[in-house]
Amino acid sequence: MSFRGFDADRLTALANDLDTLAGNAGKLHSELAALLTSAQQNLPPGQSASRDPDLQALVGDLVPVPSFFGGRRRPPGSLTGELGDIQASMKRRIRQLEGVRDLARKGYPVADGSVFLDEKAPDAQKIDEALRNLQALRGKDFGANGNRDDLEKIAGELDGLTAAEIDALMSKASPKDLAFYNELLTDTGDSGWNPFDKNGLPEDRRRDTLGLMLSKISPDNVPRFQAAFPGMQPTFTNTGAHEEGGNNQNGQTNSGIHWAPPGDPLFQNGVSADDVNQNQFGDCWYVASLAGLAQKNPRFLQEGIRENPNGTVSVRVWDKEGNHHWVTMTADLPTDQNGNPISTYGNGESWPAYYEKAFAMVYSEDRDNERGYGGIEGDDPKKSAPYLTGQEGEDLTTGGFLGIGEDEDKNLDSLRRAFESGKVVTVSTPADESLDKNHPKEWGSTYHSNHAYYVRGFTDDGKVILGNPWGTSGYPPITVTQEQFDTYFQAPEAFDVP
Repeated sequence: MSFRGFDADRLTALANDLDTLAGNAGKLHSELAALLTSAQQNLPPGQSASRDPDLQALVGDLVPVPSFFGGRRRPPGSLTGELGDIQASMKRRIRQLEGVRDLARKGYPVADGSVFLDEKAPDAQKIDEALRNLQALRGKDFGANGNRDDLEKIAGELDGLTAAEIDALMSKASPKDLAFYNELLTDTGDSGWNPFDKNGLPEDRRRDTLGLMLSKISPDNVPRFQAAFPGMQPTFTNTGAHEEGGNNQNGQTNSGIHWAPPGDPLFQNGVSADDVNQNQFGDCWYVASLAGLAQKNPRFLQEGIRENPNGTVSVRVWDKEGNHHWVTMTADLPTDQNGNPISTYGNGESWPAYYEKAFAMVYSEDRDNERGYGGIEGDDPKKSAPYLTGQEGEDLTTGGFLGIGEDEDKNLDSLRRAFESGKVVTVSTPADESLDKNHPKEWGSTYHSNHAYYVRGFTDDGKVILGNPWGTSGYPPITVTQEQFDTYFQAPEAFDVP
């Protein structure tokens, strides 16, 4: 009997056939190799047993050596492992198919995307128990110690559910149940009467649990999740781009900022510093660090972002204790009325926007709890380093990276040594608007006061090449002498690259 167009019995029979073929592949390999070897021995010198290069390669390959010893890397022998892997995967997915079919028969909602997930088959009892515990929170007396222990228990339960199970739970829980759960999670205050009175979950633990839920649920349940847990979407209404209609430094303007999915993939040609374009939010300090890291270790950034099966995106971010977390977010991004991106973006690829969105979700240093995109506007480049890499940033000044003297704290040689040692190096410009007109003409619009830049390299004669996080299109890198650097730049900083 088929379910959602798939017949588990026929699929199981196919998997068994593949298993049989896998078991016979080694014998077939030896017999075919023996035949070709015998033919080769009876042919005149210079003639081949087969015109097919793949078959000719079997000549002499008679000993059934396992592939991890260098043997059986070609068919038919290699099919032992290949067909074995295929049938094992099929059987796991068939068990999943049978599991969600049983859920549907019992009246549980099953999304189409759950049918062939490669995970443990769902368990209706686990769904029911998690739902009962969630609903039991309403009206419960948590006692003198607060509700944190109860919330930790439920978070552990939710973390352990498969994608099919958590999606069924999300569909069966009422909006009031989910909203109340969010209310308890986010209220971390205590009564003040009891030192052991702990309420809510710490932000990182809360974000981990909700993010894992968001990464697993079906696309149909994503709007339901957003309504229940609004804190999982960073606000942009506290930014200059929203309040003032644009970025007054680069002159970009907008109206009608709203959330919309991008039209571009995460990557087109991998990660490059040239992909990074700050656009309209005032977080040049973070974007300069991001671009510098993209230049130094593009693979690190590419490995730190992934698109989940339901279309959500997860980004690797570190916390203050040096522990990394996968911060999961919906795919929509701040967009203007014409469909153009407002946040940091790339050249036909969206990965920089999701790094920035994840950062807007977690960053709160020295901000009086101001969160979202507004909370990341205007700060110190070295503060972004711990979140990007798990390692602290540092000043290239007295007592810093090289212990240089006070009169050398802006020496380009010290920047070069840090850069060539593998570090990302950033610099800033003074908050002096007169410099916007009074700077070398060859820098054009690339130079701006109260802004951050990243080091792209050095010329043979010792000048530093600086990149603007506004992107290379219209803002090409500028070359700066020591004398110019002393006048127009300040605060060199660096951080290690993993």
